[in-house]
Amino acid sequence: MSAYLLPDGRQITGALSITFGQQARSSDRWIEKPAAKYECLLCEYVEVVTGAERVTAFVQTIRSSHPATCPGYPNTRAQAA
Repeated sequence: MSAYLLPDGRQITGALSITFGQQARSSDRWIEKPAAKYECLLCEYVEVVTGAERVTAFVQTIRSSHPATCPGYPNTRAQAA
């Protein structure tokens, strides 16, 4: 697997998908829990988290925490939004 090259030379190195979940109207119970999944296109690392608090923390940190430890991520590449 490798990064996806954009026309301007930048590369997409990972994919982050988020499912917001569904909460019951009359309670704090979740019908479907929020979830997030990150997939690195360079080293094939995959991480999935569930639960509102864990998803919030994960989304805020994954774009900086994974490249710092990814064996396929050189510091010279720019990240696509």
